[in-house]
Amino acid sequence: MSPSKLDSTASFGHEASVSCSKPENGSADSVSVFHSEKAVEELLQQTPVSGMDEHLMEFSEALRTVAKVLRRAAEGKASAQAEAAEWKRRYELERARNIQMERKDRLSEEKNGDIDCGRVKISDSQSMPQNKPNEHSEKSCMKNGIWSHEVLRDRESDSNSNANLNKLMNKASFKLSWWCNGENGDQHKHDIVSFEKGNITTEERSSKQISLKWESDPQTVLILTKPNSVSVQILCIQMVRWLKEKKKLNVYVEPRVRAELLAESSNFNHVQTWKDDSEITHLHMKVDLVITLGGDGTVLWAASMFKGPVPPIVPFSLGSLGFMTPFHSEHFKECLDSVLRGPISITLRHRLLCRVVRDAAKNEYETEEPFLVLNEVTIDRGISSYLTNLECYCDNSFVTCVQGDGLILSTTSGSTAYSLAAGGSMVHPQVPGILFTPICPHSLSFRPLILPEHVTVRIMVPFNSRSPAWASFDGKDRKLLAAGDALLCSMAPWPVPTACQVDSTNDFLRSIQDGLHWNLRKAQSFDGPRDT
Repeated sequence: MSPSKLDSTASFGHEASVSCSKPENGSADSVSVFHSEKAVEELLQQTPVSGMDEHLMEFSEALRTVAKVLRRAAEGKASAQAEAAEWKRRYELERARNIQMERKDRLSEEKNGDIDCGRVKISDSQSMPQNKPNEHSEKSCMKNGIWSHEVLRDRESDSNSNANLNKLMNKASFKLSWWCNGENGDQHKHDIVSFEKGNITTEERSSKQISLKWESDPQTVLILTKPNSVSVQILCIQMVRWLKEKKKLNVYVEPRVRAELLAESSNFNHVQTWKDDSEITHLHMKVDLVITLGGDGTVLWAASMFKGPVPPIVPFSLGSLGFMTPFHSEHFKECLDSVLRGPISITLRHRLLCRVVRDAAKNEYETEEPFLVLNEVTIDRGISSYLTNLECYCDNSFVTCVQGDGLILSTTSGSTAYSLAAGGSMVHPQVPGILFTPICPHSLSFRPLILPEHVTVRIMVPFNSRSPAWASFDGKDRKLLAAGDALLCSMAPWPVPTACQVDSTNDFLRSIQDGLHWNLRKAQSFDGPRDT
């Protein structure tokens, strides 16, 4: 080996030792690794392979190994730093949330004082035990719960036993309580859970089939139509004229529809509308009934106009599938006459309340303007070629990490929409729940879930994600979710009541049979072989 080669080798060894002794951060390590590999390549180019000494070959291979180890160490350090930052952020969020919850509990205790736990009636045969529950249990009862105390006495024993020995049995006391997400709590759940003689039973849900009966005659009707349809315009003109002349009702329409009606005839001056979006927020206080002329998209548009309570909706089918539109436009006079007269069966279609929490937010209560969705909220990868990487939590419990094209959080009304196309199940619209459906997951065992209605689902983009994600709400209002951002979804307190032609179950089954041709096949013939 020539002296010049020995000098270059020694200088490279000194450079490698310096790079190994100063790994201040991941970027510095990666730069040093790059220079080490470059030095190895220059050394190999200077010396021909044919005349290379055996020791030099071994030394160069060792240097390549060292460079690979340094590169892996730098990548591992960068990944560890990202993971540490993620855990630190989670700790700070959890700590801030706990502090805020403790503060709310303290304020509620000071405000309410002694908490009344006697909202549930106990039968006369029940008696309270002598030992009073401790103060902690009284406080934990809050405003929700069921106390149960009863002393049961055995009946007369059989003839073979001693009739004078009647044992006194003390039944253990217990209570049922629910967590309160809001300040008012979930008092309506007392209507479906009862206690009698130590047995827990659930009564029939009041939403088995809901019937709407008018206490006073409707006065105002809002008509929403599908745009750019000649048949819908003709039907709207006939319906507005019939509602005003025959039923003497006040009619509201959109500004676009009012302009079309006035272009048709000046006799539609009585039709009312609104000027700006601020009047839409108070529209539910003026309108008694909403009529939609279109398909399911028109029903979604009608629901999106109301950010709070929604008046009953009568949807007429003028679209393609019509899972939410059971009424036919050919008989609109008979249908509306029956609805206005009442009573009618309605379907309470639940909605999801979605909030975006940015990484820079101090806590989960610092969110952007919430979205109300009737079908689903979709988190996908957008135009990126990388798989989405989403961390999913259910009430602060880790569920799974989604790696695929995305995730769908759907209502049961939206189970026949995007969730069905992604492999989710069809669910009756009055079943309160949240559908958890992955989109093209990179795992054969990733099956859809149906979660209860009281949970809060949190979808977060981790810091080690290769690309951001995109969230869309009922196919609109796409939002970018960067690393560290989260999406919170829970059941909204304001459902969308839609009128039924027959009842909720009949309309749902008919819609999937007519719209999807569900389980449609030819009947098996009877001329084949028979069992003897």
